[in-house]
Amino acid sequence: MTGSLGLGVSATAAEALPPAAPELHAPSPQPASLATLCQDALLHLPGKPVSEAVNQLCHQAHQLNGCVSVQGRSIFHLDRPSARPGGRRILVFSLTHGDETESGALARLWLERLAQVDARNSWRLVPVLNPDGLLAHTRVNANSVDINRNFPTRDWEKNALQFWKKTAAGHPRRFPGKTPGSEPETRCAVAQIEDFKPDLIVSIHTPYGVLDFDGPSTSLPRVGRMPARRLGTFPGSLGRFMWNDRNVPVLTVELHEGARPIAMSDAERLQDQLGDLALRIAKATGGSSKAAGKRPGAMAQTEGGPATP
Repeated sequence: MTGSLGLGVSATAAEALPPAAPELHAPSPQPASLATLCQDALLHLPGKPVSEAVNQLCHQAHQLNGCVSVQGRSIFHLDRPSARPGGRRILVFSLTHGDETESGALARLWLERLAQVDARNSWRLVPVLNPDGLLAHTRVNANSVDINRNFPTRDWEKNALQFWKKTAAGHPRRFPGKTPGSEPETRCAVAQIEDFKPDLIVSIHTPYGVLDFDGPSTSLPRVGRMPARRLGTFPGSLGRFMWNDRNVPVLTVELHEGARPIAMSDAERLQDQLGDLALRIAKATGGSSKAAGKRPGAMAQTEGGPATP
């Protein structure tokens, strides 16, 4: 299939994901304003951030062209490239829903940890995909659209609004928008996918306390009170857009809601197991694991020895 996904993303490129991953380049210095925005966002999320670590990370923040919210706020991302050969690419979205602040806190913890460990994989994190919703403390964006129902899935035109009216009872918190990919935050997410070309996408949410996987048959992460499930996808959801339509796996981390959504040890273990999962999928899917296959024993790290993300 050739052409466009409707958001300026080549369908040929998207459907070919994940390709053999090119090397990530070291980040260039960023304007102080973007670093300050990053610091303000990450330091005010729940939990106990390490201020010095966050400040250092935020000076490496980037912003793709067009990654701005409805109200003009910057949507930044942070890259943590791996120096190891054979690693895969893991893209993380959090705060897709602005009232799920625990999701952003987990992304921040993972960022802090990635600055301290020798990761097997290259990571890109978009900690605040919906900055307007975060400021207003709403699930939806400033246009009252649920970003996770606005992705341009192949069945959006036929099913998204009908599904919203019937299955979601027209609840305003799940309004998919009037057209697929109408929202700048959705288009930013698709731009991140096109730019980073992930082997695995992780989307962090609350409050259901499960790990929901849309992807090939494989063993799944198991941590704490969060059982692994395959709950299915919805018209306009990220899982349907990437796995059903583009064959790129998506794991949705549904944290518990409340003061302690996930234990620190479980958060770290989950990040390591996501690294395992990305490598395992690459091995199972053949062509996408060519780089990993060049390093003898690369997959052995997922079975024994010290784990890293």
